[in-house]
Amino acid sequence: MSNKEELLKKIKALADRGVDGERENAQAILYRLMEQYGISEAEIEEDRRETAWFSYSQETERRLLNQIIYMVTGKSAFGCVGTYTNRKRKKMGADCTAAERMEIEANYEFFKAAMEKELEIFYAAFANKNRLFPSPDKLEDVEDSEEETPEKLARAMKIGAMMDGMERHTLRKAITAGGDPQEGGGA
Repeated sequence: MSNKEELLKKIKALADRGVDGERENAQAILYRLMEQYGISEAEIEEDRRETAWFSYSQETERRLLNQIIYMVTGKSAFGCVGTYTNRKRKKMGADCTAAERMEIEANYEFFKAAMEKELEIFYAAFANKNRLFPSPDKLEDVEDSEEETPEKLARAMKIGAMMDGMERHTLRKAITAGGDPQEGGGA
């Protein structure tokens, strides 16, 4: 039994025997996942493996889901191909127990949201590092009336730190060096 399955069983135990708020939170998470997947408490205790399918919508999500399935089961996921079209579907499959299925889904939801936040920071750092903004003569008068908050300051610091680790790409350098514009030429 993996550490993750044990953790899920501990959440169930916490939902059964926890104290006050922790019991309520554990029960809420457990019941939400059980209802979402039609899993009973008895199935959580079983070690029977079945094929479970997990949906994703874009390539970064597919890669994340595949990594989580590998983390939980120790095995790579497999894809899904349409019966009539023979085209790839945006689903990944894994042979797993009911507890592993719940763990995969919970981890995927959590890390997908975290990845989206981090990608927003990456995008801001990339745009700033490569100066992807209009020249001053093309700027319209925009007044920044938002006040600085500790969260905004922390985000700006994170963007700055990420920018330090990035290369600056310029199209001019790539053209004059005879390099591939897709590679963008280094800093």
